[in-house]
Amino acid sequence: MSPYLNLGIFKQLKDPKMFNTVRPCFNSVAWANQADIDPETLYEDSIKVD
Repeated sequence: MSPYLNLGIFKQLKDPKMFNTVRPCFNSVAWANQADIDPETLYEDSIKVD
């Protein structure tokens, strides 16, 4: 999520309490502040960690 945390509504997810409200929602990942993101986006933009 790091690349998105400086964009729009995702800025609110820097607060750990808000970030931890994450839940699956139909075909996406959503938070209590109405932010959501497709899992495909997270997968396609992911970076391999050794």
